[in-house]
Amino acid sequence: MFKKKISGTHLLLFTLIFIIKLTVLRVVLFENYNVFTTLRSELVYIFSALLLIELIFSKGKVIAYLIFDFLVTAVFFSVIVYTAYFGTLPSHYDLNQLDQVGAVSDSITLLIKPHYFLFFLDFLFLIPLLIFIKKKDIHLFSLKYRNMGILFVVCLIGLVLNFSVHRDERIIDTMATAESNGIFNYQIQQYFQDAQTASAIRSFTNEEIQNIKGTEILGDGDRYFGEAEGKNLIMIQMESLQDFILHSSIDGQEITPHLNELANQSYYYTNVFQQIGAGNTSDAEFMANTSLYPAGLQATSKAYGDREIPSLPRLLSEQGYETATFHTGDVTFWNRIEMYPALGFGRYYDREYFGDEDVVGSFGPSDDILYEGTMDVIEGYVEKDKNFYTHIISLTNHSPFEMPEEKVGIDLPAEYQDTFFGNYLKASHYADAAMGRFIEGLKEKGIWEDSIIVIYGDHSGLNGKLLKKKDTALISELIGHKYSRVDRFNIPFIIHDPSTAKGQRFDQVGGQVDMMPTVANFLGLQLDGYIHFGQDLSNTENNLFGMRYYLPTGTFFNDEVLYKASADEKAEPAVYDLETTELIPYKEEYEEYMNRMFELYELNDAYLNSLPQRGI
Repeated sequence: MFKKKISGTHLLLFTLIFIIKLTVLRVVLFENYNVFTTLRSELVYIFSALLLIELIFSKGKVIAYLIFDFLVTAVFFSVIVYTAYFGTLPSHYDLNQLDQVGAVSDSITLLIKPHYFLFFLDFLFLIPLLIFIKKKDIHLFSLKYRNMGILFVVCLIGLVLNFSVHRDERIIDTMATAESNGIFNYQIQQYFQDAQTASAIRSFTNEEIQNIKGTEILGDGDRYFGEAEGKNLIMIQMESLQDFILHSSIDGQEITPHLNELANQSYYYTNVFQQIGAGNTSDAEFMANTSLYPAGLQATSKAYGDREIPSLPRLLSEQGYETATFHTGDVTFWNRIEMYPALGFGRYYDREYFGDEDVVGSFGPSDDILYEGTMDVIEGYVEKDKNFYTHIISLTNHSPFEMPEEKVGIDLPAEYQDTFFGNYLKASHYADAAMGRFIEGLKEKGIWEDSIIVIYGDHSGLNGKLLKKKDTALISELIGHKYSRVDRFNIPFIIHDPSTAKGQRFDQVGGQVDMMPTVANFLGLQLDGYIHFGQDLSNTENNLFGMRYYLPTGTFFNDEVLYKASADEKAEPAVYDLETTELIPYKEEYEEYMNRMFELYELNDAYLNSLPQRGI
């Protein structure tokens, strides 16, 4: 058998095909035209798989080649579309989320360019060419089975050596790491480091967290403490709500009139930023209820849905509150069916409860249906004289923001028509109006005065390649300066206590990880024995927090800047002034803050890994 010779014709043909595809892939993803880098970083993995096909298949070899070619090409195609949508390279975890593509298919479809399908161009001539090769019995060269086996082992040794060199390198920027080390090697490197993280468990205190962050507490740290103690909590997470549209008008029309009015009578935190990971909206829910960082490269709901997680619902349940969360989509999306029990919610209400009336987009019934169904449950709590915490997740204002005409309540100028930004404004105006009707209902039913209302955005809606040049120009014109990452990630955070109706703005910089401690302070909940990574923004100075998905790991916000980490030694990290939103010079002192963020992530992940599984 070892003396047997194997024709290398198919091996050569498919090797050439993949050289072309890998080169195109790297050009599209990284604008890297270096063919040698492609051969060094990527081809060895593909060539090893092709050799394995030669060694395993004596019959059906051509079918195996075609199947392998199709599957790998489909992965390449998906990687390009995913990166265009999320702005980051997909990890191995994202394979577990393919069942959720349908829910965002409308947005993804907008990103697919006709030239992406050129990856499949080879299939137009491959089958006729393979038939011709078989018919003419073409053998360009042959290799002994033993020699091909030796070549396969050499490739494996090369793969192991390549991995060994890079395995412990800190992954700051997934795109930069993949470009430098290879897309396949990055995936293995990430898997290895995640496995190490999963096994890391250590104990620590809130004081240690604060020391790393270097935050300072204002006075005694008890401003507004217990101001809303004993009140109901109604928390509304609004889909794709960015802060700059509040108090903005077009042709004299306010985009969010109800939010504007509420913000003017509330504690309004203007410098709060999103921090979500791969779990997107579900990660925002997680952070707002826990003050813990999300998992990063995988949805936290999937990574830790089997745990018992300390949370705001659990704290309020201990105070006798009924706790429930409301979401018109399917509760299995983002594995919420596990996340809600993990967070300690007493009940959840999803599409099964809300039905199929007035469905908008891919997710489910409109925000009006959401608020109507939620009101029915709230009234039941009131009738039983029970305190309650309701967490409401709005969904209608989701990309691609295409609203039914009857729900459009704002008349935009001609230049906004048929633009992504124009559609966003229409959807945001509707979401604001639906929320306004809900507020009026709370007032009419006498629930408003006995409740504290919290409203925040889950993440940006105007981002990535969904935005065209015209969209960016229109946004920049509206906000009065060039649309930057600071504007993109800035989300509103509003706390309204009807009994005080104070109109007070807080410019203290914060993130979604700070929401839970801020709300807990108003409700009079002590967090001394509760591990949390956020701050009460009403009593804080010199905050520090990070983001590790839509921007490179190590990215941080402090009271002055947004620092976008970089793994490229030839390029300095991008630093944005939070006040002007403009780029400013890099300072070496920022490196220390970045390292602090890595420390905080290590503590956070160790804590999550230490949490007990439910029922154990």
